[in-house]
Amino acid sequence: MIRIAVVEDDEDYITIIKNYIVRYMKEKGDSISVDVFRDGNQIVFDYQPVYDIILMDIEMPKLDGISAAEKIREYDKDVIIIFITNMAQYALKGYQVRARSYILKPVNYYSLALELQEAIGTISRKVEDALLLKDDDILRKVNVNDIYYLESQQHYMIVHTRTGNIRIRESMKNMENRLDAAYFRRCNVSYLVNLAHVSSIDKDTVVVAEERVPMSRQKSKSFVLALTDYVGGNTNA
Repeated sequence: MIRIAVVEDDEDYITIIKNYIVRYMKEKGDSISVDVFRDGNQIVFDYQPVYDIILMDIEMPKLDGISAAEKIREYDKDVIIIFITNMAQYALKGYQVRARSYILKPVNYYSLALELQEAIGTISRKVEDALLLKDDDILRKVNVNDIYYLESQQHYMIVHTRTGNIRIRESMKNMENRLDAAYFRRCNVSYLVNLAHVSSIDKDTVVVAEERVPMSRQKSKSFVLALTDYVGGNTNA
């Protein structure tokens, strides 16, 4: 399911864009859900990084599209932003917020369909899967490949990532189920390690992204076997 946010203050254009997306789904067979926001403030307020694509008008009252995109980028580095505008010179500012492209008004079906096709193709080619992790009241989108290891601490999990640690209320069993068992293995009852980031094993310690994680005697054999298979290219351990 592709999730699209349409940010537009003109009701006529909201109807046109929604109809075009429905037509695109019928022609391409893609499953798409659409949420509508009628100005920049609406989407920015309590923004959650759950969208794959944002179709955003630039000229809007209260909060314009460029300013809204700047705020969104603080929480979501990956969402594809496509601007919709009356004048191309406004769209040049989109490079500041890593917008993918822009569509000129009046919007026609073929220009929108082409942009959607290319954007959805990019999403489909992504190697990295992502997880939504709730850290207190903030929902964070984290690429699985950016996770080094997970550490169980009573009723919480500490997710050690490339950009810092995230504390979530979750069980080890549930996180193990959410992650691909071929790439994540326990080296200890309290630690789940991303095999891609293991640099070495030193007796009863696993070195993960320059951090040392304890390995238990009970888990050592299965963990070493999983790592050996992973390095050898066999991910069916």
